[in-house]
Amino acid sequence: MPEQSLQDQLKALHDTLQDSPQLDEATQALLTQIAHDIDNLESKTAPPNDLTDLLQEQVIQFENDHPAISAILRQITDTLGRIGV
Repeated sequence: MPEQSLQDQLKALHDTLQDSPQLDEATQALLTQIAHDIDNLESKTAPPNDLTDLLQEQVIQFENDHPAISAILRQITDTLGRIGV
């Protein structure tokens, strides 16, 4: 069940990133890399050890300026925790 939730949350992150042209290129690239790393979880590729820490940093960074992205990242962090990442 958490894996399906994670897929849904990743889709929401991808959709939100496409709808957020106001993000600078570095931020867009970082979020895209995070999404890619999480996608790799499904193919059993090991994620970077600091993936959860990186997600939490991004949640804090986006809290005021990009609340939709922040909320999605928070959900992804919670889901990753539930599946043991």
